[in-house]
Amino acid sequence: MRRYPPGTVIAAGAVVWRVRNGELQVLAVHRPRYDDWSWPKGKLDHGETLPACAVREVAEETGKQVVLGQPLPTLRYPAGGKTKVVKYWAAHVASDGAAYVRARPKVKDASKNEIDKKRWMSVEEARRKITFKDDLRPLEVLVDAFENDRLETRAFVLVRHARAKRRKAWSGKDIERPITTAGATRARQLVPLFAAFGAKHVDSSPARRCVATVEPYAQAAGLKVKTYDPLTEPGHASKPLATAKTFVKLMERTSSHVVCAHRPTLPTIIEMMRAATRPYTRGALPRKNPYLPAGGLLVAHILDTESGPRVTAIETHLLQVHP
Repeated sequence: MRRYPPGTVIAAGAVVWRVRNGELQVLAVHRPRYDDWSWPKGKLDHGETLPACAVREVAEETGKQVVLGQPLPTLRYPAGGKTKVVKYWAAHVASDGAAYVRARPKVKDASKNEIDKKRWMSVEEARRKITFKDDLRPLEVLVDAFENDRLETRAFVLVRHARAKRRKAWSGKDIERPITTAGATRARQLVPLFAAFGAKHVDSSPARRCVATVEPYAQAAGLKVKTYDPLTEPGHASKPLATAKTFVKLMERTSSHVVCAHRPTLPTIIEMMRAATRPYTRGALPRKNPYLPAGGLLVAHILDTESGPRVTAIETHLLQVHP
């Protein structure tokens, strides 16, 4: 879990983009209190994850539901005698009626005292209008991705099942071993996190502890959990190649989705993902077992190319962040 020094103000936001007539445009907001133009952002609520915060703040300040794309530079600066840390993502406006939007908490609109204008700007206009020059750092990374045809990505979310009841304390079949009360809490916390990345499909090992980890999101979004036997621990132990092939097929699907798996399968799965990384990939895959803690997840931002999926950026979310 990422920890910050006491008194640190943690916030999240997004540079929302679209393309009109071949031109990249970004969405900026004006704050009358400070008379400045910036990106939609806001402070992290207690118990909230950073991606969920970013989505909520964009919705409150612009009225738009967005899907987070690849991460952009994090900004740190002094504010009111404290250090403020703002995590940014690239984002695009969500499709109308998207299932993942149903899984998100309802948001309130920002008051006009907080945000009185919002405007789609060209990159050049944004470079002129954005008040604080440090705020241009996320923009320039976004522009670079656009110019290199790496901006339009989809999220592939790999999650290790939430904490399960200990094997020694369970007398039933292992495939039926349930998650704990803490695991169920984590599964509920994952709902807005999966929704932030626009997950349209939910795949899992058929083991109860895996299905229970993604079920709350599937139910909230009105989706079905599709299971694959090669993703189970016994399936991987007997035929790791089948696990690898199943994972690759899932990664090749051209939509954003979640896959829930077990700790013993992660080395094989991580290696399959590593094969899709390139020198330009930002972020890094975990290198040491257990790769992810119980309930932890890895988000690979995937670019679909003629030669197959390519990972443009990687991020991990292990536990909730506390200020």
